[in-house]
Amino acid sequence: MHRFFAPVAIDTVNESSYPVFVQQLRAAEVDRVVLCCVGEVASESGTLYDAPERLARYIRQFSRDGFEVGVWLDSLGHGVVLNHAKAAEMLPFSPIVGLNGKSTPHAICPLDPQFRAHYAKALQIVAAMHPDLIMLDDDFRLNTRGNVYDIGCFCDRHNTAFFERIGKKLPHKELEALLFSGGENPYRTAWLEVQGESLLSFARDMRAAVDQIDPTVRLGACMCRDTWDLDGTDGVEIARAFAGDTKPFLRTIGAPYHDRRIAAAVEYTRMQAAWCRQADENIEIIAEGDVYPRPRYNVPARLLELFDLALIATGEVDADLKYMFDYNRSVSYETGYVERHLKNRSLRREVDEIFKGKAPVGVYVPEAMHKLKEWDLPAEKSSGLCLYLHGGFLSRAAQLLADASISTAYAAGEYPVALFGENARHAPLEALAHGALLDAKAAAILRNRGIDTGLIQAEPATATAEYFPKEDDTMPISDGLSLHALTCAPTAQVLTTLLPEGTPGAYLYENAAGQRFFVLAEDSYHSTCSPQPNYHGSYHRQRQLLDAIPWLCGKPLPAVCPQNPYLYIITSRGEENALSVALLNSFEDEIPTPTVTLDHTYKSIRFVNCTGELRGNTVTLSEISPYGFAAFEVTP
Repeated sequence: MHRFFAPVAIDTVNESSYPVFVQQLRAAEVDRVVLCCVGEVASESGTLYDAPERLARYIRQFSRDGFEVGVWLDSLGHGVVLNHAKAAEMLPFSPIVGLNGKSTPHAICPLDPQFRAHYAKALQIVAAMHPDLIMLDDDFRLNTRGNVYDIGCFCDRHNTAFFERIGKKLPHKELEALLFSGGENPYRTAWLEVQGESLLSFARDMRAAVDQIDPTVRLGACMCRDTWDLDGTDGVEIARAFAGDTKPFLRTIGAPYHDRRIAAAVEYTRMQAAWCRQADENIEIIAEGDVYPRPRYNVPARLLELFDLALIATGEVDADLKYMFDYNRSVSYETGYVERHLKNRSLRREVDEIFKGKAPVGVYVPEAMHKLKEWDLPAEKSSGLCLYLHGGFLSRAAQLLADASISTAYAAGEYPVALFGENARHAPLEALAHGALLDAKAAAILRNRGIDTGLIQAEPATATAEYFPKEDDTMPISDGLSLHALTCAPTAQVLTTLLPEGTPGAYLYENAAGQRFFVLAEDSYHSTCSPQPNYHGSYHRQRQLLDAIPWLCGKPLPAVCPQNPYLYIITSRGEENALSVALLNSFEDEIPTPTVTLDHTYKSIRFVNCTGELRGNTVTLSEISPYGFAAFEVTP
């Protein structure tokens, strides 16, 4: 089972609260305490500057009491002051400047030499206190700045480096079209390299500064969406640059504070973990178990507990940075997160027992880590440049499948691959061996790669509804979806039609080579809306996918339990074909008698957090409460 780490705000630790923290941390089996809110480096304010001996004291004290100890620092700034932070006047460092020319003092350019020297000094102050590690916040990034500016850094230093790399100076008014329209080009490649190197060189400089004081102190950062591509680098490269000769680590992005969207946070985390494992088995992967903005009347503990249970089941991260203590109030103010963590101890162990040694199985989602370099971008972005590009991080395939209660895997297996949008440009063609779920963009990309997907032509279109002839029902379509009028091969089986024009909304197709495809008429990464219940999450779409997948690969899914909104299903296979199944009901309604259909007949079953009955290939479970959890293991 993965380990638990906990952030503790330094201002909440004092002589009277310290023993309470220690008692609760030990009871919660927390291995690593991460002292946070220690000060604002860019303004030289807070405990790090006003009372550094206090920070050093508690680093020593927690260490003596058997905990690993980390210190968590802000870095470049979020562009705004966060809820738990204390607003302070920033020192006059060079700001990040967006393509639109906007900037804020709360976001500092990593190329500013004065800031580099200032930050290196701050790290050396902390390193001299000898914590086990220092972690930079997820403000170590160039994008996503509270809508203050749009994208990247176009300050004089970044522009000079960019122009030197391409060998000429470009008018600023031409940059957006040159960099962010069409496919791969030398300008975009050079811009990405300059952006990424500004972060990586900063990381290497900070590593060198720490090494001067204590080379055993680990250094790393929290990731954000854009640090996985849009900043011209990725989390693996950043982790290695900060690590130097120490073991690299990173905290992923994707936290369970979005109500029903727990599955999305889990899928994002799994995706990042897969990227790390594919690149470097040595990286310590820490999940973002955040419940921002806390306490429980803002974000309930149940979301965090479900997040934990899901990640224990998948077994793809090393630890969860579990935010169980309030940053601004005493340790006794909000005890509910810790209490529920303690309550679920035995449940976590049981989940670990039935999933340990197994690997996730389901539809394969090989989301590409780097898309922007080769992304064929339209001249007009449906949601504006910034939001459009940031959306490239969010796996549309994983979202669709999770909403349809279809289990996923981030390694190839015997089930179909789901390739949406630009991911079809990067996936090896061998991934199509067991069939593929495609959107319109992916079908076109594969066609251009020489694969017959049944698509003849696709043109942007609008639709008001989608007709499902099998159900003889019409589902309305809201604004924000990017749909295409498809012309498909005459041998394709059209499953739905878009109204009023009557063009295919989805179709099945088998080509002459025996490759099978399910194609959806959406250009999913061009859509501006969040997943639409009537389009992505309807029972009709779910049934359509559940019928299509066995046709694509020739075998049923490991476990299905349809018509339960926001039921997230995880399936893992072990030795001798044993199957473990977890069901997370991230919805306000209970599921009275969940009926799970398995891929074949099993003989024995072990229930976790539920009761039930196994009959052949059908499992009937006891009620799963709103935001409840159930699991079981079956063996042939």
